[in-house]
Amino acid sequence: MRSIKQVFTLCVPLAIVGSIGYLLLLSTREVPEALLADSSSQGPWSEPPARIVSLVPAVTEILFALGSAHRLVGRTHWGTYPPTARTILDVGDGMHPSLEIVLSVEPDVVLLYDGEGNRNVARQLKSLGVNTLSLRHDTFSDLEANIVLLGDLVGCPIAASKLLAQIRTGLEEVVQATPQGDKPTVYWDAWAEPPITIGAGSFLDSLLRIAGAENIFSDQPSSAPRVSLESIIYRDPDLVLVPVGVSSALVDLSLTKRSGWNRVPAVKEGRVSVLDQDLVSRLGPRVVDAAWLMAHAIHPDLVQENVLPRILAEPPPCNG
Repeated sequence: MRSIKQVFTLCVPLAIVGSIGYLLLLSTREVPEALLADSSSQGPWSEPPARIVSLVPAVTEILFALGSAHRLVGRTHWGTYPPTARTILDVGDGMHPSLEIVLSVEPDVVLLYDGEGNRNVARQLKSLGVNTLSLRHDTFSDLEANIVLLGDLVGCPIAASKLLAQIRTGLEEVVQATPQGDKPTVYWDAWAEPPITIGAGSFLDSLLRIAGAENIFSDQPSSAPRVSLESIIYRDPDLVLVPVGVSSALVDLSLTKRSGWNRVPAVKEGRVSVLDQDLVSRLGPRVVDAAWLMAHAIHPDLVQENVLPRILAEPPPCNG
């Protein structure tokens, strides 16, 4: 039987920009050594920072899952899960936050995504005397490393270990629950025009494998390959998966109205499933839920027998 370790070893280093503006860098390279306090910070901290601004939605979810939501004093527009996260001050876009609002909450540290688009923000915060911590959060390895790092940062290493164990065991359950043998093939509709999908190495490609399917473009060297309609028709997927925030009816209608897409048998025959974009795009504590969601879309008769207690979005506070 497949194991979670076997699934992960199929991945290679790559990156993707996903649909409708959400950034998904999905490589599975080794965790970078730069998962340390930026040179702009005074870290490591002698005690857990009491006031944290998170500019990475998945990191916000991790802090909640570690029982450290009480330390959050700022989040981005997109950091809206769990629902109580909306009560935390919105400091703007993760790439271009309002520095005035960030400064107004007097953070001990600002957590940023470690990417070229954030370098200028990090430099500006440094010049204003604000501590920052830049996190590369692209892969399953990054997810595990960052849970440990954030657990240490907020003084909750035991909670971090528990969360890691729950995620690992939860994903293993999905692997074991899905049918063995030949797997259905999937086209992931990341962008409509031009058609953009996911390639090998993205964590979504990994999740498809965990959920018991094969990505028809997993042989592509880019994790966000632009593909042609003719190549989609030629590869003839068993199922089209569409991550969106609108109704299934609207998606089915839009696919059939795309020029030439009625030549894709899966579209013509209605083998299209819609996935919650917010859930599947977040590499965080809900990744097990995302894997189950995919598994049920791919295997409609699948019976979920999750023996684990659900990963709590808001566990009791950890006052490390």
